[in-house]
Amino acid sequence: MNLKVRFCYILVCKYCIYLTGNNSFRDSIFQLIENVDPTDDSKFTSVLDTAGNTLDYRRYGDSFFELFVTGGLIAPGGIINYDEEYGKFPFSLFVLASGDDPLAGAKRWGGLIVKLTRRYKYLERMFAESTEHILKHIHRYTEDENKMLAIGVGVLVTDAFLTLEPLKALQEDHLTKDGLALRFLTDMLRVFLMNNDINQLHKSLVRAKVGRLTEFFPPNKRDEDCFARHFEAEDMPVLIELHTATLTLARRNEFVDEVSSILRDAKEEDIDDDEEAEQIQATNLKVARAAKAAMRANKWEQHDTVSLAWDGIMNAVNWSYKSEQFEAQALVQIKRHSPVLEMLTTEPKSEISLLKHVQLYAYNEPRLT
Repeated sequence: MNLKVRFCYILVCKYCIYLTGNNSFRDSIFQLIENVDPTDDSKFTSVLDTAGNTLDYRRYGDSFFELFVTGGLIAPGGIINYDEEYGKFPFSLFVLASGDDPLAGAKRWGGLIVKLTRRYKYLERMFAESTEHILKHIHRYTEDENKMLAIGVGVLVTDAFLTLEPLKALQEDHLTKDGLALRFLTDMLRVFLMNNDINQLHKSLVRAKVGRLTEFFPPNKRDEDCFARHFEAEDMPVLIELHTATLTLARRNEFVDEVSSILRDAKEEDIDDDEEAEQIQATNLKVARAAKAAMRANKWEQHDTVSLAWDGIMNAVNWSYKSEQFEAQALVQIKRHSPVLEMLTTEPKSEISLLKHVQLYAYNEPRLT
């Protein structure tokens, strides 16, 4: 037996052992609840809570939650295998949320998950990991199953039991290209926004480092128009407002970073003292051109742009000196690049805006106090 064949043989053997163990675990769970009424949630959670002393939940955590979500075990490739004798797990999301009121069923299911993980705290982390694994296979589930799954995830995120981090699994190309990821995201966010405002959603997205919502769209539909049309059709205008605000903030930050980068790059150039004045002038012109380009591209007013230019200029200050030299360094920076500010304050409104912004900056900057 050559090395390649032997390696494949070992993998097959390990998978068979793994599959046998998971099936045995599943059978044990079904046997435990065999005499439990499907409507008796209290009895069900009591039985499984006690069983944790004998069953290895830590080892079979993935199988435990696959059973709880889909009603069966997920085989390689995403196909759900149901028990030939018992069928679907009666307390799974795909069973409880399959009635006339999926949200009510999902809330009941969510309550069971919370109760079962209350004693075995390690299961909370394992549930988040299992959820990500389950979401990777939404292309293998039916449309109804995906809707139930989205509602269930929305319920647990609303209850702060689960973060939005598992949603990153949906950003794979094979899930976004046909709109599956977008459909799932939309259904999940609809549930979340029933009890949370847009600010809470923004905080949750940032905390989970999910990225922009457009990353869940098909690659050819990740522009602002497609985003707006989709959520207008779904009657979810708050998401359009959030997207617009997020883009605006990102562009403002990008401009501030651009200004700082231009100034830092200029400082790193090795030039003679005689050429320093010319270099500063050239740098200021470059910043001014960048500012005017940003104004045209983003339709910014001058009074907004000059405040951002100030932030970029001050971000480029070298704060590595001793604290007693901070004020001197800031003044040198302002003197060098004040022509930029002059070019961006040709209107009284811009002058007043800059004055207020500088006062606020000086008040809030601890290194200048």
